[in-house]
Amino acid sequence: MKHLYLLSFLLVASLAMAQDDYYQPKKLPAPPRPTYTILLKDGTQLRGELVRQDSAEAIIRTKNLGEVRLRSDQIVRIEQQGAQAEGASYPNQFSQTMRLAPTAFSAERNRLYYRNYLLYFSQFEYGITDNWSVGTTFFTFVPIAVFSLSTKVSFPVGDRVRLGVSGQYIGIQSDGFLIGGGRGSIQGAGYLQGIVTTGDRQNNTTFGLGWGVSNGELSRTVVGSFGLVRKVSPKLSFITENFVLLGRGSVNFGGMLSAGIRFDRRRHAFDLAAYIPFFIGPGVSSLVTFAPYASYHLKIGK
Repeated sequence: MKHLYLLSFLLVASLAMAQDDYYQPKKLPAPPRPTYTILLKDGTQLRGELVRQDSAEAIIRTKNLGEVRLRSDQIVRIEQQGAQAEGASYPNQFSQTMRLAPTAFSAERNRLYYRNYLLYFSQFEYGITDNWSVGTTFFTFVPIAVFSLSTKVSFPVGDRVRLGVSGQYIGIQSDGFLIGGGRGSIQGAGYLQGIVTTGDRQNNTTFGLGWGVSNGELSRTVVGSFGLVRKVSPKLSFITENFVLLGRGSVNFGGMLSAGIRFDRRRHAFDLAAYIPFFIGPGVSSLVTFAPYASYHLKIGK
């Protein structure tokens, strides 16, 4: 009987020790670091561990090259391998324009861009060189009713400063073309604007000064513009562009304030914004109005 008691005691003690050992916290192996792929504008792809990323640069640690620093304006996209879409980070790929007003950044060379504004207006822009682009904007449903031809030349003057000049010809079919269906004549005018942009393609500030051109002469009406672009999350950019108009006649002073967001995606983007135009002058009946805004941007080609 004594031997039976001793055996039972040893069995219970062994079970208790095994239970204690089972519930002891165990060191789990550290999860593997995620692998990222960074695509650059020249087509280069780098794969490795993403050490750091901010609005100015990204640092990736690769197997063969070690740590590589990349400016944000070199990067097309950053993707985590094996991650769901919500884990991806997309830069603002349409930095050559805020929403309506251009910046001093150029369109990518040999790249075609398409934009649509509120369904009514469509725009194509093509980068001829790193510093020169051309474009056309037209009324989506009847292209020859309202259209424009534009070009922009810009160049860097420092690491974070660019200067540019944008020119635009605007043509409108007159004599009741839209209503009566007649051919009508084209009434045209020009617009010339100087641009200064500071910052990088993801976070920048743009100042502009423009004049209308008619019959080879500059208009007395001056349009000033000021805008900000800020990358606020991996898939979202905040954009505000604002205009001031100084002239003589029925409108002595006018302006337009705006704020909105851009949903950045891999090859396209969506804009949602609100504009508040206001005018002061003897021919103005309403001082302040409100206008919602939406647009779509698309990169065409590889």
